[in-house]
Amino acid sequence: GMVSWERPAFVDALADSRARFTADIRKTGRGVVSARVESTTFAGESWLAHISLLSGTEVRDDRTNARLMAQERDTLVTVFQRGGYRAAAIVPGLLVPWPEGAFFYRFDEIYDYDRLAYRGPPFGWWSINDQYALAHVDRLEIAPRDREPRFVFFSTLSTHAPFTPAPPYQPDWERVLSPQPYDDDELMAAWSEQPDWLNLGPSYVQALRYAYATLGGYLRLRADRDLVMILIGDHQPPSLVSGAGASWDVPVHVVAARAPVLDRLRGHGFADGPAPGSRTVARMDTLLPLLLDVFGDPADPPGRQAAAARRSQ
Repeated sequence: GMVSWERPAFVDALADSRARFTADIRKTGRGVVSARVESTTFAGESWLAHISLLSGTEVRDDRTNARLMAQERDTLVTVFQRGGYRAAAIVPGLLVPWPEGAFFYRFDEIYDYDRLAYRGPPFGWWSINDQYALAHVDRLEIAPRDREPRFVFFSTLSTHAPFTPAPPYQPDWERVLSPQPYDDDELMAAWSEQPDWLNLGPSYVQALRYAYATLGGYLRLRADRDLVMILIGDHQPPSLVSGAGASWDVPVHVVAARAPVLDRLRGHGFADGPAPGSRTVARMDTLLPLLLDVFGDPADPPGRQAAAARRSQ
């Protein structure tokens, strides 16, 4: 949520993590541009933000969500598939069957809790941690070079309330896939964290530190790959953290080595660096045509593609 960029206590506590993350981006030959986006949900119901972004339709309640999923229509997933990409979803918090993932979104592969086969130490309400989920799918989908390109949608867990215990970051990405991914002292220190239910801010900061370390570590792990990483908050944290009167804005960051991609995002109001700035460039659903314009298929002029997406809404 934007509160992590607006509340001075959070900004100060996260400064070192953000500086390291920015260094990870620069050292791997990439750049980053950022902006603010208005979410279609607040403090929960993340799936409303997900479907708004991926379908380009404003979805703010479950009735609209259900009606939309009964339709057959394009999503950002199918756009990439037509471009020759295999589409995978990493949804470690998914504990029940999700037919919509195949029949509405049309993902080729869905890595839910069972499919990820996590057997390591538990963290939080779902046990699994983000670094393991990313490492597991990387091994199967991204590390192999003899393959078609990948579109990967990752709904992370480790920054979900109550935000604690935050897993340790493991620099050895092979070890994180083993049954003993951490040293005993690291594990016990993490498990000793207890949430203060009247002040979840420190736990929120700790979870974000872990997220920055994990994402920065992955950029280093795949420093040789021409990847484009879109990082977007699905909603603000609960009011206990975000405070009274908080906006519905969330940050979006795009990390890439392709200068033309970053230049076109700047043209849409994105600012250089990881700080989102003060301008809200889009709502979650209207971010889709913006991205289609930026990442448009050369065989289909981006402006025409974005216009077609707007007409389908």
